[in-house]
Amino acid sequence: MLVAVGERDVLFDSKIRKIGKNLRADESFDCRGMLLLPGLIDSHVHFREPGGEHKEGWETGSRAAAHGGITCALDMPNTSPPTTTVAALEQKRKLVASKSIIDFGLHFGATSENVAEIAKARNIPSVKVFLGSSTGSLLLEENILSVFSAAKRKMKPAFVHAEDEGAIRKFSDVFRKRAALNPKTYSAATVHAMVRSNEAAAESASRAIRIAEKAGNRIHLAHCTTAEEAAITARAKKAGIPVTMEVTPHHLFLTAGDMKKLGNYGKVNPPLRSKKDVAALWAALRAGVVDTVGTDHAPHMRGEKDADYWAAPSGMPGVETVLPLLLDASSKRMLSLGDVQRLCCENPARIFGIKNKGKIAVGYDADLTLVDLKKVKRVRAEELLAKCKWSAFEGARLKGWPVRVWSRGALVFDGETVIPHEGKEASFK
Repeated sequence: MLVAVGERDVLFDSKIRKIGKNLRADESFDCRGMLLLPGLIDSHVHFREPGGEHKEGWETGSRAAAHGGITCALDMPNTSPPTTTVAALEQKRKLVASKSIIDFGLHFGATSENVAEIAKARNIPSVKVFLGSSTGSLLLEENILSVFSAAKRKMKPAFVHAEDEGAIRKFSDVFRKRAALNPKTYSAATVHAMVRSNEAAAESASRAIRIAEKAGNRIHLAHCTTAEEAAITARAKKAGIPVTMEVTPHHLFLTAGDMKKLGNYGKVNPPLRSKKDVAALWAALRAGVVDTVGTDHAPHMRGEKDADYWAAPSGMPGVETVLPLLLDASSKRMLSLGDVQRLCCENPARIFGIKNKGKIAVGYDADLTLVDLKKVKRVRAEELLAKCKWSAFEGARLKGWPVRVWSRGALVFDGETVIPHEGKEASFK
């Protein structure tokens, strides 16, 4: 297959074979005037399977990812059962391989008792550490240094959900009682943000970095949301501490002010933040402090989201909108197209040691996402392939959409239809 882009034609089968001018092949596609990216790598998804298939599964989740230009997704361990033992990992590995149409990796979850299991887990991108409670039961409050040290021995980063659990517990009852007495002043969404505060996020990030420095391990901070975390990460990097930083599209493109419109559909952990925090994240992104954009794709069905605020689960879908959101932002000069490739392709592959992915280079997997930078379209729930069929960005008019996606040389999205394909587990260094 040949993708002709004018100055740089790409010849490929399952691998990229040649890159150059005026190449020839039996089958070709003329995409001059468009942008060819490496297939996106989403290093933070919750495809819910096993245990949460009514919300999402690998068949629907991987189809939605391909629809959004993503050719490799790394799934989180807080499934049911959680991916915290070698047996659970192997079971999940077989399940995903039978259903995913894109390539995948499986993060391994940490508990206070599973250091021996971490040592035995094979071919994993990271060890996921929940320092704050979220969906599922994977909260790590003891033996954190031992877990970080175990990750170091495997030469894997600790992928940290950094929210201070002590602060969450301390302020949860206090502010919820205040809200009950004065609901006009303290809406549920406001209380959620106060409980999971900037301070709780910053304290937990600082603590995680201190422990990582002691263990000598790499650390990747998940879904950073605050100006404080951006500053803490920048200082740590300057000091030579091997820390990398993730932000999500919803924390880049939504603020706490959007909760009035979104209601429960905007409820996420960590919560949406102030305009000041969002501006700080964008500044950190442009300064190179932010290393990856991960969607934290965490879908829930409408019936679940429509419950009472405190009963409604946290999380939102994101794999189908992340690339159009970033491309639209690039058209507005909020970031460069090079930034998009760095944040969504090159850096995830580097940070998690994914072999032969993240670049358009000879010998690499032919994971390619072709983008029409001039295509303008609105986000419509009825067009989404994620099982939950809703988006916090419903109605947003975005410029720049994927129109062709190849996974290891196989066309998995032709601009209209997602095409079945056998996804494989990625290899990790």
